[in-house]
Amino acid sequence: MRSAMSAKAFSLTPDELAGLACEAEFESRLIIEHPDSAWEVRHGPFAGDDFATLPESHWTLLVQDVDKYLPDVARLMEGFDFVPTWRIDDIMISYASDQGGVGPHTDAYDVFLMQAAGRRRWRLSFSKYTDDDLIPGLDQRILSHFRIDEEWVLEPGDVLYLPPGIAHWGIAEGECMTYSLGFRAPSQQDLAADWFQHLVSLADARRLIDPADLQLDSLAELSEGAHEEASKLLDTLPSTRSTDYRLWLGEYLTEPKPQFHILPPDEAWSAPDLDGWLAQGRDLSRHPFARMTWSRLGNEEVVLFSQGESRRFHGEMTDAVRLIAERRQFGARELGRLDAPLETLRDLLLELLNAGILEPQQED
Repeated sequence: MRSAMSAKAFSLTPDELAGLACEAEFESRLIIEHPDSAWEVRHGPFAGDDFATLPESHWTLLVQDVDKYLPDVARLMEGFDFVPTWRIDDIMISYASDQGGVGPHTDAYDVFLMQAAGRRRWRLSFSKYTDDDLIPGLDQRILSHFRIDEEWVLEPGDVLYLPPGIAHWGIAEGECMTYSLGFRAPSQQDLAADWFQHLVSLADARRLIDPADLQLDSLAELSEGAHEEASKLLDTLPSTRSTDYRLWLGEYLTEPKPQFHILPPDEAWSAPDLDGWLAQGRDLSRHPFARMTWSRLGNEEVVLFSQGESRRFHGEMTDAVRLIAERRQFGARELGRLDAPLETLRDLLLELLNAGILEPQQED
């Protein structure tokens, strides 16, 4: 997508990105391609001297989850309002020296690549690659071979979308910066592992015993009665058509990364505190670490998910739950338009404030 975004939307400088990579709370990497085509990966946090000793070309600095800390970066997500918010993971920012890149690779998730500064040549391959095609022994998934099917050169403001599994290789033409909007795409294995663990947590101490009408033609036979008794035990657990499953899925999809758990405020909010804050025309905003989504449960209930937890309400709270899940910032004006029970709404806002999921919007 040519000129899809204004280049002015990308305000972070290379020096500022390097500064973030020196902070312990940021996940950062340096990837260096040496003259013998050997790849080296270094993990942050870094010191300033680490950058002074880098070669003039063929290296890249990457910093993950910048949106969690810089509001200007988080606002870039508003341009992707055609994507469900629960699918968005983070914005990673990279700076590359001339000819720098992370090597040819595939991602298991969708990604939008936003060119912020400079030029980057993207080579795409539509061949199918497996783990057998990776360079062995590297702390980075880099393909050992790559067939070029298409090439695109991105200028500032251009955006390239890559579906999952499309092999790509970005190479800087001069210094450049790229913002990558990555998605959550849990694998079947990931979903199954967490769902089955959830089922185990619900199982009780009942055991498989012989059926009352036990009849055997062979002492070694696993009888139909035994199969039936085992099925009865397992059938008592929730299915993927149950309310329990729907609650688990919302909780799973909003579970934060370990480093992004939210602490409650130092002082608890009271109802008069909240009423006074809103009466001043002040807003509430979502904590940058907070993940939110919502869902209907049948025709009579609605549920709000955040930080791996679920909160269930009568359907009359649907508009309120939707507002809180959709908007990163809102105040008395938006709340006043809701047709929701005031006491229930106030209790929900207080609960979210005292969990740190919502916080008072500070004036600039």
